[in-house]
Amino acid sequence: MTLPATRQRIPALDALRGAALVGMFAFHLTWDLGFFRLIPEDFPYSAGGMGFGHVVAITFLALAGASLVLATRDGVDWRAFGRRLAMIAGAAAAITLGTLYLFPDAFIFFGILHCIAVSSLLALAFLRAPPWLALAAAALMAAAPMLVASPALDNLFGWSLGLSAHPPRTNDWRPLMPWGGAVLAGLGLMRLALARGLPDWLTGWRADAGWSRALAWGGRHSLLVYLTHQPVFLAVVWLAATAIGPREAPPLPEELQFQESCVSACATASANAPACTALCGCVADGARAAGLWRPMMDNRLTPVQRQTIDGLTRTCAPQRQ
Repeated sequence: MTLPATRQRIPALDALRGAALVGMFAFHLTWDLGFFRLIPEDFPYSAGGMGFGHVVAITFLALAGASLVLATRDGVDWRAFGRRLAMIAGAAAAITLGTLYLFPDAFIFFGILHCIAVSSLLALAFLRAPPWLALAAAALMAAAPMLVASPALDNLFGWSLGLSAHPPRTNDWRPLMPWGGAVLAGLGLMRLALARGLPDWLTGWRADAGWSRALAWGGRHSLLVYLTHQPVFLAVVWLAATAIGPREAPPLPEELQFQESCVSACATASANAPACTALCGCVADGARAAGLWRPMMDNRLTPVQRQTIDGLTRTCAPQRQ
């Protein structure tokens, strides 16, 4: 997932990227297990699960920015850059089409590969600028969603930028802001490190052990690994679910309470009970994904969080009714 490939690689950075792949495996596997109901479905959306996923994503994005600096120390090889960019953009498009077919209500339209592709183009403007400028831009991108988010941008364009007031329903969402800021942060930090000289412990490290060689290999071929691991995981977990059956667990009382209350309120405005049931399930899924399930059930939503729940309701309604 680096762009473009560097002529003089640093094995330690490859191994770090490989370690991030292992973290990604763990996060995606819990999602797959939850999707097939082999573990509690909301486990990947818990505070710990979401936080872990964010750390993995930040690592990949920051390494993409750092690798871009290393790859262009002697100038930009536009042919290699264009070839690598086309590979990443093509892979992102394939993910969009694949998830549109498999998960039409929550397809991936701006995931981590989309973010890397767009952010890499943006990063070109900072390759020869002072490093502090890249770091300042990274900070602005990180803060932008909190400063200028607007309901007027609750659409595909605004969701891709990250400036919408309400989150979309999607299985992977890494909008340009704030996530592209991690690419610029990695770029700025690597330029500062090069100006001071990379430490010997970083440049001198070698992947001598079997586990370290495996991590470094994965880091060098991270795009291939990223594209192939989920189909394999899904196939294996599907076979396991087919063999042993999904986890049968009765809904928690609070889930029943929410469903009954939501369907009752919905039925007041619509006599279509099945549509109301589906809509309420959609809102519940979105609240978990946004980390708002517990505040919603405890009736302690902030005004901004309540707007998010209202936005989820509007988003779910045309999809489900």
